[in-house]
Amino acid sequence: MYASLVRPDTLTPRELDLYLEKGWFRLGRSLFTTSFLTFQDTLFDAFWLRIHLPAFSPSRSQKEILRKVSAFQIVWGKFELTEEKEALFQKYRESLSFEPAKTLEGILPEGSTLFDTREVCIYEDNHLVACGVFDMGEGAAEGIVSFYDPEYKRISPGKALVLLKMQFCRERGMKWFYPGYVVPGYPRFDYKLDVAREISEYYDLQAGEWRSIGELEVKKQPLSLMVGALVHLEGILHSFGFEDFKLKRYRFYDIMLDPAYSDYGLITYPYFVHCFANSSLEEVVIVYDTFAMTYKLLICHKMFKITMPPEEHYFSEYLLHEAKVVFAEPNPFNFVYGLGSLLKRSAGEVKQG
Repeated sequence: MYASLVRPDTLTPRELDLYLEKGWFRLGRSLFTTSFLTFQDTLFDAFWLRIHLPAFSPSRSQKEILRKVSAFQIVWGKFELTEEKEALFQKYRESLSFEPAKTLEGILPEGSTLFDTREVCIYEDNHLVACGVFDMGEGAAEGIVSFYDPEYKRISPGKALVLLKMQFCRERGMKWFYPGYVVPGYPRFDYKLDVAREISEYYDLQAGEWRSIGELEVKKQPLSLMVGALVHLEGILHSFGFEDFKLKRYRFYDIMLDPAYSDYGLITYPYFVHCFANSSLEEVVIVYDTFAMTYKLLICHKMFKITMPPEEHYFSEYLLHEAKVVFAEPNPFNFVYGLGSLLKRSAGEVKQG
């Protein structure tokens, strides 16, 4: 799956470490993972990051940031959702050029006890200037959110909060700090790479292992692999007479991150070649599985009908559930040959019937 969500009833510090190690991250009261993200209707790859804390040493510029913030009152504690913090978050939110979460409570639901959530607050004369929130595991921590009063940008409060969190965790013997994801081609999250690039790693979901961040800049990314493979296949299909089989972008690839739909086993491919409606209840599509590096012919159940205007180059009529893998084949020419044989055989069976 390229997007998934779990809602454990309990979560020990060690279990949080294991989730983080496998490329999962907190989402409200749940944990989620995803390979792709959409910003301004453009699809991007997403990669989870972690920083090796024992090897971390602040740079000269980072030491200067910490020096500036040391003139303020810094208070650590268990996270508490208060009106003061919500008001500060709203002030911070209004200063941004992008659309973040609508409320702090939306990120950190009140009453949640699943995570060991901590906070670092920066005050000036009892006035809350900035706040950073993070979850503690046994040997790792995840940075959830940082927000601050835009009037204090001169002290780089966002960077200061990240550095303070990392120092706090390092002093307590933590090995890893997980700051979230980075999105190649979308610079909004690049600041995470600047914290400690030399000792940062990204999670290669396909290989199931962490790699040096230097490899991320040159590796062939899953989205490119998927789209390239399907574009190639579509060309072969059309040359063999399957002109009605069209490459489509699936609008609801991340629907499994919505708790209302996370138990339905819906498909999470952002692109597929749409073949035809097999019946009033089924659609036939071709996907490219970048984990197995193979094409798959799927029969999908139409689970939910979606009411929205038709969109060219999109499939947005139904939420689809993978009912059956008819066959799989890594070679595109062999796949098209097998597809042609299958459809001829099916047509012959219909005629005989």
